[in-house]
Amino acid sequence: MRHQKYFILSAVLVVLITGCAGQTPIGSEEDARPKNAAEAYANLGRQYLLQGSLDLAEARLHKAIQLEPDFAKAHHDLAVVYGELRNTGAAEAEYQIALRLAPGDITASYNYATLLYNQGKYAEAAEKFQTVVVGPSSEQKAVAYEALGLIALRNGDPAQAEKRFEEALAITPTLPRALLESARVAFQSDRFLLAKNYLQRHLEATRGTPAGFLFGVHLGKALNDEKLVTYCQEQLRKKFPESPEVRQLNQPLEDVKK
Repeated sequence: MRHQKYFILSAVLVVLITGCAGQTPIGSEEDARPKNAAEAYANLGRQYLLQGSLDLAEARLHKAIQLEPDFAKAHHDLAVVYGELRNTGAAEAEYQIALRLAPGDITASYNYATLLYNQGKYAEAAEKFQTVVVGPSSEQKAVAYEALGLIALRNGDPAQAEKRFEEALAITPTLPRALLESARVAFQSDRFLLAKNYLQRHLEATRGTPAGFLFGVHLGKALNDEKLVTYCQEQLRKKFPESPEVRQLNQPLEDVKK
């Protein structure tokens, strides 16, 4: 099974970032005023970001940083904005500032790793994801393990990929991509029944995906399981008639395992 294409990860936001939000500034009233204003601008910028108003978010976050240059939360959110705007150079710079100011921020590490991954900078992304898997967030940890598994596949190491997917699924058993990729890894080593188990879990978790149904057709052919072949073909054509996977239904099995 070819693995040239890798899915795009998404950045995540949290309400608080350690050391940045929810804390009363310490110092004189004069010192506190700009910090309170900076936090107000940062919170407004985040709201605009969550609404998808990227230009407005960028302007408010810039104002927050102007008032408080060491405001890690604002630098992080501005990095997310730049990432959404496909300004990857600026996004990287802002993530680096955020992590310099708050080196233990797991969300910033995850989002920076995500940006690097989506640019194809897999070695750098893997290093950052490694810091995420020791963090407290189960959701981010599971997706980080999943991403490490995809990077291992790209590096031609299916055994390491399988291990990472298992670690992801131990945290989140219904993680769709990890289930499908685990099925593909098992398929490659002719462990067809294990592949079928992972596929069934993937289809249950997602109620069906084009990639999952197409894989089910190929797996059914390898198992001589006409029921599985027919079911997946019918579901693919019914639910996703315009998908590229429909056009790949007649792909020879020997090509699938290359």
